[in-house]
Amino acid sequence: MNHNLDQIKQDYQNIPIPETLKQQVELSIAKARTDLANDTSSKKPSSSFTFWLARGAVSAAAAMLLLAILANSSASIAYAMEQIPILGAIVKVVTFREYERQENEMEADIKIPELEIKDSEGNLMEDSTQKLNGKIKAYTNEIIAAYEADLKAAGGEGVQAVDLDYEVVTDSDKLFSIRFHQTITMAGTAQMEKIYHIDKQTGEMIALKDLFQDGTDYETPLVENIREQMQAQMAKDENITYWLDSDVPEWNFTKLPDSVNFFISASGKLNLVFDEYEVAPGYMGIVTFEIPTETVKAIVKDGYLQ
Repeated sequence: MNHNLDQIKQDYQNIPIPETLKQQVELSIAKARTDLANDTSSKKPSSSFTFWLARGAVSAAAAMLLLAILANSSASIAYAMEQIPILGAIVKVVTFREYERQENEMEADIKIPELEIKDSEGNLMEDSTQKLNGKIKAYTNEIIAAYEADLKAAGGEGVQAVDLDYEVVTDSDKLFSIRFHQTITMAGTAQMEKIYHIDKQTGEMIALKDLFQDGTDYETPLVENIREQMQAQMAKDENITYWLDSDVPEWNFTKLPDSVNFFISASGKLNLVFDEYEVAPGYMGIVTFEIPTETVKAIVKDGYLQ
C-alpha cells in the first residue's frame, strides 16, 4: 500500500510544465535581462539601486520558481496556465473631428473619430491603424457628400438634418467594436448603422465570417434562428411585421446582407443588426436579434462568444 502511495506521489510531482508556458517564461526572462542591460550599461548604479535591483532579481527568481511549482503541482493548473492568453492589441479613440454645417433648415452634425491600434508592447500598428481610419474616413465622407449634394439640389430651400454619432460597443480581451449611428430627418426619420471590428489578438479588422471556423456554413443557422425569432415576435404582437412571406419574393428574409452589421454584447452573445427596410417595413426601425450561442457553438472560433 505504501509503495503505491509513493508511486502516485512521484507521478503527481513529475507532471511536466507545458512547453508553451516554458517558452513564454524563458522569453520573458531573456527580454528582462536585455532591458536591464540596456538600462544599466551607460551608468554605474548607486549602492541603493544595486540593493533594490538585487532584491528585484531575487523576487523575480522566486516568482519564477513559484510559477514552476504551481505548474507542476497539478495537471489542471498547468493546463489552465497554458491557456492564459498573451495580451493583444490595444485599441482606443485618440481624437475626433466634427463636420458641422447649417444653411436655413438644412443642417449636419457628423462626428468623425480617429483611432489608434498598438500592440501589446505599446508600438503603433501603422498598417492596421491606417486601414481602420481609412474605412471610417471613406464612410463619413460618403455621408458628408450626400448631405452636400442634397443641400445643393435644394438651393437652400430644403428641410433636412443629418446626424452621425458613435460609441464603443465592445472592448473585450478578444474584440474591439465601434458603432456608428446615423439619423436623417426630413419628412420622416431614417436610421442606419455601421459597425467596425478589430480582433485584438491580431490587430486586424474582421467581418462576421471571421468569427467562425474556416469553411463552415454559419449563415444557414443564423438565418434560420432569426426567422424563428421573427415568427415568434409576430405571433405574440400583431403590430410587429417582418418580411417572411411577402408578395414580393425578393423582399423576404432568406439570407444575410453582404455587409451585415453585428456586435457582441457584454454577456458574450452575438447580435445581428438590420437597418430600416432591410428585413421589415420602415416603421419597425432598426431591429436587432440576439443569437443563442448554442445555435453556432459547434462552428464558432474559441474566445468570441459565451
